[in-house]
Amino acid sequence: MDINNEVLYRLSKYLNDYATSISKEQIESITSIGVSENEAYKLLLASYLNIEDRKIIDIYFKNLKSLDEKEYIDNPYYKDIIVKNKKYKSWEIKKSKYKPYELFVYDDFVYENNYVIPCIGYFNKSFYYLAVYDNDRLWMSITPNEINTMKEPINNAKGNVITFGLGLGYYAYMVSNKENVNSVTIIEKDENVINLFKNVILPKLKNKDKIKIINIDAYEYLEKMDESLYDYCFVDIYHDASDGLETYKRFKPYEEKYKAITFDYWIYKTIKYYL
Repeated sequence: MDINNEVLYRLSKYLNDYATSISKEQIESITSIGVSENEAYKLLLASYLNIEDRKIIDIYFKNLKSLDEKEYIDNPYYKDIIVKNKKYKSWEIKKSKYKPYELFVYDDFVYENNYVIPCIGYFNKSFYYLAVYDNDRLWMSITPNEINTMKEPINNAKGNVITFGLGLGYYAYMVSNKENVNSVTIIEKDENVINLFKNVILPKLKNKDKIKIINIDAYEYLEKMDESLYDYCFVDIYHDASDGLETYKRFKPYEEKYKAITFDYWIYKTIKYYL
């Protein structure tokens, strides 16, 4: 549907350039006349996106909501992985934040009746999360989106797990805590990412003895991978759905080659929309 592309394009531009535009004062100016906070946010966002059709607002903003901070700060990773600001060459690991009412994507797309409905939300106060910057450019972070989009592949993992992509180790941490997971092998080609993880994150992991890191290019390892070593594979070596689509296409033939291994992909539902 063309309407999907149009709404998602406008929303993407807003998220990239204007995500902090809606303020507490704007919200309060509307709620003061008896409108709920969520409805006020919808109306303001629709105005910024130049959407007047109420039906379109109701369809595409149905998953827009104020998020509960407690749901995320109670996450085991947030509780256990507490680090001080640290620099490593051009990299810096530190706390970043969402400002009050800043809009962001908190989960994968939802498909209903041929509509592609985004899961977008905000916190009504500042929300802090762990992030890594490379020359002051955000490179990796553990946000609500990371937590929500990882739930299914974390639940699916079992036995001997291999994951392509390290990041800040959220997936490896959560999977290593599962009783039905025996080992977690991480394939990562960037030595800076590995060193950052080993020095800052790994010492804080409860089950670090389960984890093995191999410094190699994903496709080089994939070509010679020993199928007997793994039961489950999770792929997360891309930043978003656009480059994820190309990764998925390159990995897909190996599912036939390694039939004994179950393959899973980060934000697969979103990637599937672009197939």
